[in-house]
Amino acid sequence: MNRGYAGFYKGHYLKSSYEYAYAKYLNYFLIPWSYEDKLFDLGYKTYKPDFFFYNKDHKIIKIVEVKSRNSEAKEKAKKDLEVLKEKYGIECELISYEELYRMYQELPFSLSSTIKEWIDSEETTINKATYGKLNSHYNMKHSEETKRKIGQHTKKLWASNGITKQKMLEGLRKSGLSQKGKLKTPRELRKCKGCNQNFQVLITSTQLFCTRNCSGKEAIKKATKSYMIQRNSVHQEIREYIIQWSIDNKSIVLSTPLNSIKRTLQSMTNNIHQRFGVKDFRVISKAVFGQDLGRKELIRFMKKVCNEKIC
Repeated sequence: MNRGYAGFYKGHYLKSSYEYAYAKYLNYFLIPWSYEDKLFDLGYKTYKPDFFFYNKDHKIIKIVEVKSRNSEAKEKAKKDLEVLKEKYGIECELISYEELYRMYQELPFSLSSTIKEWIDSEETTINKATYGKLNSHYNMKHSEETKRKIGQHTKKLWASNGITKQKMLEGLRKSGLSQKGKLKTPRELRKCKGCNQNFQVLITSTQLFCTRNCSGKEAIKKATKSYMIQRNSVHQEIREYIIQWSIDNKSIVLSTPLNSIKRTLQSMTNNIHQRFGVKDFRVISKAVFGQDLGRKELIRFMKKVCNEKIC
């Protein structure tokens, strides 16, 4: 799982904004679904897929795995789903950003607004790892063979004299387990940088937040602020580019009819896509006006630039 925004939705702990977008799509069409209900043994790993769908007899009829745009992650998921389908006879489907984008075309709200809704939620935080009952391996017991292999591997690590052993010793020293009755590292009270509540930690700890929830919210604030600054900068560059393009292509702009804007300005929008990674005409309009006012207002602005040389 990539570093995404995790949080609770309809009683389920979803681990990414794409999972939330898919769940919201299902709810919009009143399609019953469940999440991470069962572990499957694929032979080479245990696998807990994302979304489960059942028939009236409560039998699994379909499983859907949701992934990001990462091609390597998608290839691994495809392999797992193919093995699961062949071994258990259950229909499987992989859904990523491209599929979600097409699915959201039939909804009255956009995929980008849904993802933003999830990121901005008070209930979500940056997902680094899943602990306790939220972990797919929770309450699973190792087999005797697995325990034996773990023991052999641990003995091999302790028998080595390299950097791995040094890290293991350092970890024991920090945890206090290696002190065997000696005075352990003292603790101190600190004030959480997020909620201002007091919490106790080792004096050698670098921890600044009382919980992962607080640190996650702070990280979201910083990431959002950084994104807004970067986005505003790109929007300003796009606006300046459109102004200059209008001046350089004055004859094209002034002769463009209101019913043929997209085709006439294709060259300009292609350049914007290559330079700034922006393809959506609505975003281009927003870069100029601060909001999407449509193609007609954009061409009127460009004609005005040619006549008055707006800066």
